[in-house]
Amino acid sequence: MTSLTRSRVRLWFRDNAWVPTPRLLGWTGVGVGVSLVAFLWDTTGWTPLICLLIGLILSVVDMISLHRYGKVELKRSHPAFFEIGEENPVELTVHHQAPYAVRCILRDDFPQGFQVSRREMKLTLTPGKSAWAEYTIRPHRRGIHRFERIHARVSGRLGLWMRQQSADGGDEIRVYPRLKEVRRVRSGIYKKQLATEGPHVRQSPGRGSDFSHIRDYVPDDEPRLINWMATARRGKLATNVYQPEQGQHVAILIDCGRVMGVKDGELTRLDRAVEAVLAFAAIALERGDRVSLLAFSNRILRWVPPGKGRSQLQRLVESCFDLEPEFVESGYRIAVETLSFRQKRRALVALFTDAGNLTFADELTEQLAVLQRRHLVMTVTTQDSLLDRERNLLPREVGEVFRKSVAEEMKAERTDRMNLLKRRGTVVLDVRPGQLATSVIHQYIDIKNRALL
Repeated sequence: MTSLTRSRVRLWFRDNAWVPTPRLLGWTGVGVGVSLVAFLWDTTGWTPLICLLIGLILSVVDMISLHRYGKVELKRSHPAFFEIGEENPVELTVHHQAPYAVRCILRDDFPQGFQVSRREMKLTLTPGKSAWAEYTIRPHRRGIHRFERIHARVSGRLGLWMRQQSADGGDEIRVYPRLKEVRRVRSGIYKKQLATEGPHVRQSPGRGSDFSHIRDYVPDDEPRLINWMATARRGKLATNVYQPEQGQHVAILIDCGRVMGVKDGELTRLDRAVEAVLAFAAIALERGDRVSLLAFSNRILRWVPPGKGRSQLQRLVESCFDLEPEFVESGYRIAVETLSFRQKRRALVALFTDAGNLTFADELTEQLAVLQRRHLVMTVTTQDSLLDRERNLLPREVGEVFRKSVAEEMKAERTDRMNLLKRRGTVVLDVRPGQLATSVIHQYIDIKNRALL
């Protein structure tokens, strides 16, 4: 109880402190110098005493003005959510009622570990008006985080003292994965790649079976696509255009085990996987597919039942934005059994994991074979940038030669594992970390256009 009381007293003093300004300290130094010089010709001591009294009077006047007009109103405003690794703006607003201009210094208690562009902000407040300062914050972790108090130091009328105070600006924020590719999908960037119209229609057995529209015949069209009734009405050849089937099922599996906690730069594999998952879900939902999501480690962490539309995308964002890698081994069997129980219809199953991990290669291959009995399976994996750096290293010492040899061997084993999955009918996507979201979208488009599902 005593320690709690002391901490409250210290907090109260910190938020209500009176701090001397550099101007007051400078004037004090000048006063001391003048007093020392004055002692040489005024032995009575009246000159130093007068300087001291003048300084005290000015200091008291400034403190009175601070006591009367030193309180300010502090407010913080920011976007509804932040994105990991992106610069997000935060604005601090200050309002005061003093009839004179004051100087103000602001500091914000942002979530621990976040990077900010400015730690301290200085403002000059005009009489009776508000002012604001903006800084940017760069989150390094997804999930729910919290801002704490806003601190301010306000100067008096003479600028000799500053009054330190704070406001309870504590509020929670949500840090989402990067949604750049989701916005691109929503804006229709990939729409042309999914449409099978125009003079350069992709002609293949997997062109799709859903009728889209009728257009004029071009020489490259197959004769069996000619619509003879429309040709008779128009008086010229017309061709049926088909598009990939819509309304199919897509199931997304996210591995949240130990291997997904490996960092590549400032983001983990799981961070990049969640970003790619949301982009993948956005393009599938835009095409009318029903999308479900299952996150697992050695247990089931999240399950989002199949759904359609933009409301389903919001549910997916809310369900996986705060997923964190767990320091356990991934249980592929429990994930496959859970999905088999809940996903009865044939679907495109996208597994975001490290498919080249040799430790669990046999278990992963076995469970993928179980999934392939009913579903089309796609594994999505990021390449190991550290392994690539070691392979491209020009060795100059014995130790570097051994590291390069080990890296070459591991790369060869990883490639063999990927090729084995391909030979068994799995769609394998193994790309660089920064290209994961765009690559999985293009792979989905290719699957839809080829009508593999």
